[in-house]
Amino acid sequence: MDFSDLIYGYEKKVPTQNGFKRYINFDNAASTPPFKGVMDHLLEEALWYSSIHRGSGFKSLHSTAQYESARQIVAEFIGADLSHDIIIFTKNTTDSLNKLSHYLSVLPGEIVVFTKLEHHSNELPWLKAKSLCIGLKDGVLDLGELERVLRVNRGRIKLLAVSGASNVTGYMPPIDTLAEMAHQAGAKIVVDGAQLVPHRPVKIYSSNDPRHLDFLAFSGHKMYAPFGTGVLVGPREIFNKKSPSQVGGGTVKGIGPAGIIWANPPETEEAGSPNVLGALALAKASQILQGIGWDMLIRHETSLLYAALNKIQKIPKINIYGIPTRRQIGVISFNIQGCDHANVAKYLAEKKGIGVRSGCFCARSYVQTLLKLNPCQLQANQEKLIQGIEWQTPGMVRISFGCYNNMKEVDCLVEALQEFCDS
Repeated sequence: MDFSDLIYGYEKKVPTQNGFKRYINFDNAASTPPFKGVMDHLLEEALWYSSIHRGSGFKSLHSTAQYESARQIVAEFIGADLSHDIIIFTKNTTDSLNKLSHYLSVLPGEIVVFTKLEHHSNELPWLKAKSLCIGLKDGVLDLGELERVLRVNRGRIKLLAVSGASNVTGYMPPIDTLAEMAHQAGAKIVVDGAQLVPHRPVKIYSSNDPRHLDFLAFSGHKMYAPFGTGVLVGPREIFNKKSPSQVGGGTVKGIGPAGIIWANPPETEEAGSPNVLGALALAKASQILQGIGWDMLIRHETSLLYAALNKIQKIPKINIYGIPTRRQIGVISFNIQGCDHANVAKYLAEKKGIGVRSGCFCARSYVQTLLKLNPCQLQANQEKLIQGIEWQTPGMVRISFGCYNNMKEVDCLVEALQEFCDS
């Protein structure tokens, strides 16, 4: 299967030390290139672009209709019931989760539970509250520990925060099961869907279903849509219980002697002039993903994942982190023995025109655990940072697949890694 024709800029060449080469992008977990269909849609809609919601001109009315239609398309994409849930357009997943943290005080309970798998976006916001972190077992989420924590703290937990898929190893926790576990303990669940939504179908389920995802956050820039728009999905009633997380234009109905009369959500959580084209891009990208067909997309990306794993594992000096599992999206993190992760990434880019990522991927807790850094090492690393000492922090090299990658690109990567190890 070849989906490269869907990608805008796929044939673009980049300069390398060996001349211009077509860019091979294996950094899709950070950002994906846009779909051609998204770019075409944006160029068409840009002809009609105008301010929305309070304008009376034809273009303003058109843009308003398209923006609200995008909200409906996103709701259908994840199976959200707009009589219960709202779709809030944000800057990205990080913005969505920080916005949700503003409403912690209206959720019953006192504890937020998150996991060792989390990206900083689904970890740092919860450290402002009383929180517990669930550890790992054999490199994946320790479901036994989670069950115990939920049971012991039944009725005291506000929120279970978990990644739909790890941006370090690609591991996918069983979010439907986790939702049931959270609800049995009287808690709500939020899923960081930034890595999951572009690669697997995600369903919110109805509010009376034990698998219901109370909150879901994801980003357009990881699902082939540019312009930095994210989504936060959650129960309408929650966002009616407190003044908005940000205030400004569009968030009020009136101001006067009686005080501020807030607008209704989602308007209260989209302060200022919204990113109209970004919302349209995200909605269009979701339609294109559905048009590909999830079965075909999953089969293709999984074949790339296991072909790459099989070939990379045969290179003697490479250590791969995480245990390959069927519950895994196309992400592989590794190190080459005796080599700095940043130097490996630099070699692939400068010599071969291959884009990967290196470092801790904004998931330091998980990466440090997989690297088996002891407390003394972590303390020494922090002291260097506090002192402002320039140094390369421990990390990994990460490759991550998109729907448009292919086996020839995998072979180019494997060949380049072998050359690096042999040099």
